[in-house]
Amino acid sequence: MKTRAVIVISILAGGCDLGAGLMLVCAPAMTLAIMGVPAVSDLVWIQYIGVFVACVGLGYFAGLLAWRRTRSQMRLRTVWELTVLFRGAIGSFVGIEVVLGRLQPGWSAVVATDWFWAGLQIVLLVGGFFHLP
Repeated sequence: MKTRAVIVISILAGGCDLGAGLMLVCAPAMTLAIMGVPAVSDLVWIQYIGVFVACVGLGYFAGLLAWRRTRSQMRLRTVWELTVLFRGAIGSFVGIEVVLGRLQPGWSAVVATDWFWAGLQIVLLVGGFFHLP
């Protein structure tokens, strides 16, 4: 049961980030519109953010592949530990910027998503979900 949960969460979290990142790279104006955020004049910065987001998503899949190849969970656990830091920092930064009015309220979706995944991963990391067979 724990193994399945770790795999499913990794696929969902990684897939969400990979998909969102690719959308920000390939269709930044449309992605911002979906988020309810007004378009910006220089979309290359949004695409730059998209590359980072996609790479975070790919990190989960790299961890899953390493686990499958080596039967060692340590690389995937490291991905989870690092993404907790990334998600916590990004969610906090974006949340502060929304509260201060420097980012549009539509960016709150980033805060909610990052804090959700970070919180879930912390609970499972502390709860021993990585003491897997």
